[in-house]
Amino acid sequence: MRTSTPLALALTSALASAQFTPTVPIDDRSLSDIYAAARREYTSNSTRPLQVFWGGDAGDQGDGIRTAWAQQFPDIPLNLTVILSKYADTRLDEAFYEGTEYPVVDVAALQTLRDFPRWKTQNRLVYYKPANWEDLLANENDPDGAFLAFSIYSFGTIYFDSSKVSADDVPSTFESFADPRWKGKLILTYPNDDDAVAYLFSLIVSHYGFGWLRALAANDVQWVRGTGTPIFELERQHNDTSSKRALTFTSGSGSSASWGGSKAVEPPEKIMSWPQTVATFAGTPQPETAKLFVSWLVSNDRQNGSSPSVLNSLNEANGVSPYTSNTTIFSGFRTFETDRAGVEWWKNVFEEALDTPQGPDPLAVYPNPSS
Repeated sequence: MRTSTPLALALTSALASAQFTPTVPIDDRSLSDIYAAARREYTSNSTRPLQVFWGGDAGDQGDGIRTAWAQQFPDIPLNLTVILSKYADTRLDEAFYEGTEYPVVDVAALQTLRDFPRWKTQNRLVYYKPANWEDLLANENDPDGAFLAFSIYSFGTIYFDSSKVSADDVPSTFESFADPRWKGKLILTYPNDDDAVAYLFSLIVSHYGFGWLRALAANDVQWVRGTGTPIFELERQHNDTSSKRALTFTSGSGSSASWGGSKAVEPPEKIMSWPQTVATFAGTPQPETAKLFVSWLVSNDRQNGSSPSVLNSLNEANGVSPYTSNTTIFSGFRTFETDRAGVEWWKNVFEEALDTPQGPDPLAVYPNPSS
């Protein structure tokens, strides 16, 4: 049965006033124990794959998770769909307001930090605390277990094609990118198309002024949609001798290109970062499998190699911290993301200087693999 939007909004208001917060104990089971429970659940549930929305803008950004899951938990299929976080929240809300029986997906791992507290208030999330709950970055999780951080993402690392730009010439500050010497050489993501990139640009403009943005706009930048696109474009134009495109700072830290000409430089200035967050939706017919997925994401095996990590013990062992590394404090993006009036103001600033974002949904260009 479909529910009209006014009725659904009224229902949402009622849910907000009737929020129930249960006391959830920490799940002390091992991954093997949860896997056994998930296998029993899968067998009795008509062999339904676990459905996951994974925030991103290129389908292959989910390949590492898909492969690792299949290797460790071969008896339970995973249907992981990479999707722009802002589109994921829309799909999830549409289904909720229309009163569908089950959520669109069982689990969502997204950038849109503003959504998770709202979904909690609407009683739409499963409360869950994995075994290493006490080791997680406490300030980045819901204290009741409705959602938690599982990875640290960031933008601001400078990537360059070393066949076109020498390491000695790469700018050491964001201010330098507005210099005419870089005209025609930059590929950047529209900041008015992605909140995280908008936050990065807001930091730069706040430091160097609006003149910096106007000078950058006059520098013949190749503006693109999606944060994976700049790296893909640098790769595509690598062997094009007529192209001078050689640098970007709007692809995620940890990006790489198969042609081997991509180099990364951490600028001495602050870059932005945030805790990518995951939650399970109430009504999922596979709660045990969802618990397995969430517990696995924050397990020591998955977190090893992440620096900084969402696990305090690993950060202490590696002598790093997300709060003191070359990043803005996490609460910066969370505050920015929650202030929607402020976000829209910044996006209007960027639109006036750069025009509206042009081009297709990047996932139409770099789609998810066929299931």
